[in-house]
Amino acid sequence: MKEKNDNHPRSLKWEQNGELAQKDLSELIERLKNVESEHTSTELSRLGTKSNKKN
Repeated sequence: MKEKNDNHPRSLKWEQNGELAQKDLSELIERLKNVESEHTSTELSRLGTKSNKKN
């Protein structure tokens, strides 16, 4: 049986401009939304939407 790696930390990829890679940023926001309060999750959703529009 193959072990899931969902709970294992991994290195984040940083772009040359010093920003977190879009895929890693989106994943980080989604994970935080799952553990934060409703208000904070709403703010994280807004942040995620803003970061997705950037590209």
